[in-house]
Amino acid sequence: MKKIISILFLIVLFVSCDKDVFTGLVETEITNFGKVFVSTNPKGYRLFIDSKYMDVTSPDTIKLLSEGPHRLTLKHDVFSDSTMNIVVQKNSSSSIAIDMMKSSRFYAKVICSTNPQGAKIYLNDQPTGLITPATVNNVYPGEFEIKFTRNQYRDDSLTIKIKGGQYTEIYRLLEDTSRTVSYRTNNSQITTNMIRKVVVDKNNNKWIGSLDRGLMKFDGKNWTSFENSGIFSSKNIQDLLVDQKGSLWVATGHGLYLFNGVIWQNFNDRLPSNFVSALEEDVAGNIWIATLDGLVKYTAGNFQTFRSVNIDKSLVSLTNLSALSSSKTGVIWIGTSTKGIISYNGTAWSQYLSSQMDLQKKNVSDIVKDLIVDSRGNLWSFNMFDPGLGVVSALLRFNGSAWTEVSLPILYSLDVNSFYLDNSANIWMSINGALLRYSDTAQLKVYDADTEGFFSKQCTSFAIDLNGDGWLTTFGGGIAKLKKGTF
Repeated sequence: MKKIISILFLIVLFVSCDKDVFTGLVETEITNFGKVFVSTNPKGYRLFIDSKYMDVTSPDTIKLLSEGPHRLTLKHDVFSDSTMNIVVQKNSSSSIAIDMMKSSRFYAKVICSTNPQGAKIYLNDQPTGLITPATVNNVYPGEFEIKFTRNQYRDDSLTIKIKGGQYTEIYRLLEDTSRTVSYRTNNSQITTNMIRKVVVDKNNNKWIGSLDRGLMKFDGKNWTSFENSGIFSSKNIQDLLVDQKGSLWVATGHGLYLFNGVIWQNFNDRLPSNFVSALEEDVAGNIWIATLDGLVKYTAGNFQTFRSVNIDKSLVSLTNLSALSSSKTGVIWIGTSTKGIISYNGTAWSQYLSSQMDLQKKNVSDIVKDLIVDSRGNLWSFNMFDPGLGVVSALLRFNGSAWTEVSLPILYSLDVNSFYLDNSANIWMSINGALLRYSDTAQLKVYDADTEGFFSKQCTSFAIDLNGDGWLTTFGGGIAKLKKGTF
């Protein structure tokens, strides 16, 4: 029993001694140091002592500082850094209050210039009262939007982040909107710059078909995208048509759709092919639908399909159809990618191959890109070249009895992507490099893509809205509005 008591006494003594030694060391260490409370305006500075981060941000206390002089540094991601000397007393507490905003080094400045000069400068939508070129001084550091406005030019803005005590230089080339207003992904809510077609409905809405992001609507202020609406099974819009009733027809790479202003209908199960390349409405209100595997006539809910037709006692298949147009007399004109031009007058079918047109130019292509009937009843067609087939392009016109090649005095290689006939009998041609207007009196006006600010040379379609503004679509440059009275 005595042995057990002795052992317990030794264990208790050992533990007690160990505890006494540990406590004494900590107390001795604390009493040899001081601490400093640091507050700043603004808050949030990281605090460093002698270049070592103390793992605290202002306002907070830096503890366990050794006696003597130290270097206090304040760092911030946005505000300017600051460094000062401090002296720490043993076993003492002190405080430092630093108002960074009283120093001119706290603020930033922005040097602004524009081309042309004379733009008003705004910071976070607040006017600065300055006009370019100018320097905005005493800018509170951080992230903010700077905007430039000038009459007859598009507002231009950008978001920048600048640190206190620094400056940044901004130069902006302002977009002239006195004639043309461009809508692209970087300056509007349009979802893509690859636009194939535009049409205007009775409410002056612009319906816009894209190559890769489906259908969009623009009412003059707001953009609506149908890309993720679940309506379409393809984002590749081939053609658009607003019929006499005001309904919208949408031809896609995978189906045909009709919108009557309230509901959408899908006609994919009624077509010989779901790849729909072109749409046309004739004078009687029939809708003609061109597909890869046949021509379809839609009348009051009924579909009539023409897969092959009898022409001059030969059976011609209506495949690879590329374009449609109709005349005031009810003739439907069909452009193909392999068989030239085919017409149907309601009774008989006819075919027109370039080799039978008695043209001066030889080896003219039978690949029809687009066609249109003008106000005089003449048919216009652009047949595109194919170097693999050894055929050349040509702009053709047919007056009902003879074909002629139309030569235009332009500096571009003529490549017509689409035709448009306005209410003044002008034919508009969207070509690679420009928009052309060919009047009823054979006068030509050229709107160069670079000069007019289309932001792409590949012009794809054109339409004039109810206000008299023109709308030009492009591949790569979005859509451009040509203001009434400027074209």
